[in-house]
Amino acid sequence: MKTLTSIILFLFSLQAITMAQSLQRVAPEQVGMDSRKLMYADEAIEEAIANKEIPGAVLAVVRNGKMAYLKAYGNKRIYPNTEPMTANTIFDMASCSKSMSTAICTMILAERGKIRLLDPVSRYIPGFKDWESEDGKDKKVIRITDLLTHSSGLPPYAPAAELEKKYGSPNPTGLMEYIAGCKRDFKPQTDFQYSCLNFITLQHIIEAVSGQSLRDFARENIFNVLGMNHTDYLPCQRDKNGQWVNTANSQLSTLDFQLTRVAPTEKQPNGQVLCGQVHDPLARILNGGISGNAGVFSCAEDIAVLCATLQNGGEWNGRRILSPLGVKAMRTVPRATASLGRTLGWDCFTAYASNNGDLFGPNTYSHTGYTGTSIVIDPDNDTSVILLINAVHPEDGHSVVRLRSLVANAVAASICPVPHAYTDHYYKRFLQFMDEPAITSKDIVMLGNSLTEGGGDWSARLGKKNVRNRGIIGDEVMGIYDRLHQILPGHPAKLFLLIGVNDISHDLAPDSIVDMIRMTVERIRKESPDTKLYLQSLLPFNESFGRYKKLTGKTDMVPEINSRLEAFAKEEGIAYINLFPLFTEKGTNVLRSELTGDGLHLNEDGYKIWVKAIKKKI
Repeated sequence: MKTLTSIILFLFSLQAITMAQSLQRVAPEQVGMDSRKLMYADEAIEEAIANKEIPGAVLAVVRNGKMAYLKAYGNKRIYPNTEPMTANTIFDMASCSKSMSTAICTMILAERGKIRLLDPVSRYIPGFKDWESEDGKDKKVIRITDLLTHSSGLPPYAPAAELEKKYGSPNPTGLMEYIAGCKRDFKPQTDFQYSCLNFITLQHIIEAVSGQSLRDFARENIFNVLGMNHTDYLPCQRDKNGQWVNTANSQLSTLDFQLTRVAPTEKQPNGQVLCGQVHDPLARILNGGISGNAGVFSCAEDIAVLCATLQNGGEWNGRRILSPLGVKAMRTVPRATASLGRTLGWDCFTAYASNNGDLFGPNTYSHTGYTGTSIVIDPDNDTSVILLINAVHPEDGHSVVRLRSLVANAVAASICPVPHAYTDHYYKRFLQFMDEPAITSKDIVMLGNSLTEGGGDWSARLGKKNVRNRGIIGDEVMGIYDRLHQILPGHPAKLFLLIGVNDISHDLAPDSIVDMIRMTVERIRKESPDTKLYLQSLLPFNESFGRYKKLTGKTDMVPEINSRLEAFAKEEGIAYINLFPLFTEKGTNVLRSELTGDGLHLNEDGYKIWVKAIKKKI
């Protein structure tokens, strides 16, 4: 029966991996965020990289259960060679392991009636010493809740080198023996002291109650359930040459076969750069990579799923890891330690919570990791900030405390009403542009609506490298204006603008359309003054095709708008390209039927005319 149960669990876990699903990517505006304000987070991170404070980072923002922002910066490795950071880079999560795994595993056991948070630790760990005053007159039991809230009185850390000499490496039993009997620094629940020993003790409770290693329990009940395929503990030990090597032999995790995606951490005295071996000395040396205080490796997309799960009351995509009340309990500071600011596994308002920033709500809870990782969750605004930094690579010494807060503030400030809502296709293209290499001063930008997007590869059409197609089907003037922040910071060499026909279909008057184009042009010239701007006339359309009803009776508006655009361009000294007469039937304002298939969009013959008209400008 035991064998059958194991097979069933294996198949369930395998199914979870197969059916994994990342959060839906959306543009920030689709979830009530301003992408322009999020660029301040970019600037803060890029400044830290430029100042050589960090090699690189990944930022992910989760809002309303969707991935609102995902971006990689700098390099994941700078020693002994350089490797660029990618959005799917896997990080040593360090102390974030406490909240991501150990605390949740503890709460799962509590929900299943296997443990009580008020149980004495000594119930599960024989020989575990409670607190006692020096004169022996006052005693107090250390309970599981005291471990979770760092109010147990256990010391912050343990002497790894000494314990290795005494017990050998790895030796989790020896480490627990030390913790069970070491000096307690204060009476439980009277003070807060962040301690890795608290969570190593929790690890042993989890393992004693479940009969599984922390790694197996976490994978079976959290990571595999949620499809966090690139999240795992990575067992390790020293080889005969003193080098740290991975020893994982997993049938269920895909991470073991993707160590090339892992961001390295610190260079060791022997010259080895840790990569896939946990950075924390106790976790690595004494616990062999599987430890309650550290050891989880994960990526932004996996962590985003976990954050969305916690924000959704413990369930995501039909898979549940905790009850809603369990989640609420985890993010609430217990009454017995209300003044200390620590929840059951997370931080709410201790001195360690500066990564929350200054703007998120009072119910925000978070955790950080020594390697540079951090997770911030604001339940009131349904927003999570995941900032992953390889801060200890190749050497320790830089602080990311301030940077974490700067990024959190920028993300929080981006939560605001969206002035305009656009089509799903608009935001799909918006995301595509976000994921493309940034525009540079060497690029030529074709900016417009479906006519521009329909041109496809403009580099091939124009016979020129670095021509970027930034057209979006259905776009309008304000749509262009609202996405200029994706273009102008790069100060492109040239920009060809053609926009306005969709605004005609929205029943806007010529004056209004021209005024919006004027405002757009003024912004381009102000924010990218070195860019050579070409303002192109609107193209005609042909009502006889009967395809676009909202353009009926509006044929003659196009030359009227063009006349005003030409006058504006002359007045401001802007290059103007009058395409209109090249496309009209002789003596009319109508698009030549042989140049279109639907009365509005161009066929290849139409694009040839357009290319010929602008090629000499390239």
